Amino acid sequence: MGRRVFWLVALLLLLPFTASANSETRMTVEGMAWFDCDASWATIHDSQGNEIANGTEFTASLDSGNHTFFVENDSRCQSVIPVTNDLPNLRPAPSDPFDTISVLTCQQPQIGEYCQGTYVSGDLINDDSDIFAVDVDENQIVILELLAASSAIDIDLHFQNSNDETIIEESISLALNTSIDMAYQIVLPVVENGRFIVTVHSPSPNAIWALNVEKYSTEEIIQVTDIGDIRGIGTSSFAVSSGGDESLVVTDSISSKGEQVDFRYRYVYTSTSISEWSNGSVGDRLSGIANIDYIEFKWNCDCEWSATMKRQTHYDASWGMDAPGFKPLSSTSNNSSYPLIVMDGHSENGELTLHMGDYQDILRVETTGWNESVHLVDVIVEGDIYDLQVTIWNMDQDTWDIVDSATATYSMDKITLSLDVGLGTHFIRIQHLNGSDSVDVNADSIEWNIRVSTAVLDEGDEPWFPASDAVKEAADVFYWLMGLILILPFVIFYINIKRTRAFAEEFARKKNRLQWLSTKLDDGSFSPTDLSRALRSVSTLDWEEALEVWGQEDVRHFTTGIDLAVWTLDSRLSGDGSWPLLIGLRPQECEWSVAALKFESPEGDSWTVSRVEPKLLKRSHEIFLDTIHDNTRVFIRVDLQGKANSVDIYLSGMVDGEPMAAKPANTIYRELDDSEE
Repeated sequence: MGRRVFWLVALLLLLPFTASANSETRMTVEGMAWFDCDASWATIHDSQGNEIANGTEFTASLDSGNHTFFVENDSRCQSVIPVTNDLPNLRPAPSDPFDTISVLTCQQPQIGEYCQGTYVSGDLINDDSDIFAVDVDENQIVILELLAASSAIDIDLHFQNSNDETIIEESISLALNTSIDMAYQIVLPVVENGRFIVTVHSPSPNAIWALNVEKYSTEEIIQVTDIGDIRGIGTSSFAVSSGGDESLVVTDSISSKGEQVDFRYRYVYTSTSISEWSNGSVGDRLSGIANIDYIEFKWNCDCEWSATMKRQTHYDASWGMDAPGFKPLSSTSNNSSYPLIVMDGHSENGELTLHMGDYQDILRVETTGWNESVHLVDVIVEGDIYDLQVTIWNMDQDTWDIVDSATATYSMDKITLSLDVGLGTHFIRIQHLNGSDSVDVNADSIEWNIRVSTAVLDEGDEPWFPASDAVKEAADVFYWLMGLILILPFVIFYINIKRTRAFAEEFARKKNRLQWLSTKLDDGSFSPTDLSRALRSVSTLDWEEALEVWGQEDVRHFTTGIDLAVWTLDSRLSGDGSWPLLIGLRPQECEWSVAALKFESPEGDSWTVSRVEPKLLKRSHEIFLDTIHDNTRVFIRVDLQGKANSVDIYLSGMVDGEPMAAKPANTIYRELDDSEE
């Protein structure tokens, strides 16, 4: 348990106090306090802040009330604080009533980290002895610890039931006062209901003492969740789960004094079926048994102890379980418990766990292909395999007889063998040469490593199955469905082309469509999509027909390689005060690449292209057309932003690899009546 120093004891009491640093304020009864420090010091103040005592070792008489205790280094001090009223000095008879101190029953340390013990103090000034009692029940254990004594002291114990009294051999006897670094503890197991009588006496007439009493239950079975940290007090039962393909190794088991503690264990198959107890010690391996509830442990120590275990799994070929030792009885048997080895040459590990009766492992391989196909199964086994034998079984898939087999043993650092097998499920057996005689509870496991690869030697007969009527009907539906899915995009494309062409022809029936746009602006029925759609549609018409649709152009430039026309649009189309223009382009007998339009004012003011439709790359006063193919009709709406009243339009690009430029001779003025050559 370890030494319970002053401040830990304070936490165990159900008394109000406040603490900061190395000080605490608590309620005391009238009595004597004692402090003993080594390389430290302590002080006591009353509720008014008056100092009552200080020093490295002192005794002080305290009245009942709140007192503040300060210790410079609490790990280097021991103390007694009066918190218990005056105790009787006569031991009662077993049948006599007697007040007992209240001690809570704590859970085992494995369940609860903290036990709230009871602090008991007293002095033997003008008194022969102090006596108190603790009620106990069967399957409990009591820990009595002497925290501090100012002089020589003796502590005797008796157990009383309703009729008899028994002297307990364990006791504490000190010829001098307690030492700061020492622990004085008695552990008392309880075998029947009753009470412990604790008698404190001393040859010194001024002895002052303090004890801590803890009580634990050892009745319930504790489920262990962390086998790396098992702790308990007394002989409580602990349940540890273990599968049939697992084992437990007890790696440590010691008492709080550092002594090795042995244990007992038994297998609990069901609540009514339990094995006999077996003895165990550190280093023992406990083999798992399939389909049991748990393994029950009891540590043989009426003390505080701790233990650790290590769980080992004995799985084969990444299957999460041990491979069976015998092949399935028939082809219809469930073979899912047999590890399936994929024959791609990768490595799988396993072991023969001889101490658990596992002296052979059966692995499963499966071949796929056509009927009458023949497959080569090649097996390589490596590891600590000097005493192993490996066999491949070629199974008849109907009768489940072994049609053929191949067996090999250790040679040249490994075991190698191969066998031709047919289509279906086949098995590989890894076994010890001595068979079941190799099983020994003290034997070590033999680890093996296997690699299996395959090759098709004969593809066999390709199966042919005539299609059923249902399959034919489903195929017809599928073909029609796929045909509709494939043709649907072309139908949609064709409809769009027809609609665009029809709109263009209808649009072309009326000439001077720019005046028509102005009329729609006048009556408020204009929509921006009208012009966008018109630009796309008119470009599908012949060039001259398209020019007639838009009406009389403001400027037309016709020269070798290009035909260019410009119309001034109604300024209301822009909506932001910019100047909208419509430009038509048609290369003749040549292709313009890297083409661009530039807009400049002869008045010197600059223009900025604020909008282009359709969307083209623009920058400042330029529009980039990229490539205009021969005889292509292009119509572009351009909105110019600026303060000038006129604009010159330049077309530049590359024609047949040579730079070329074109500029209409006429300047375009913002007012239609204004123009110049």
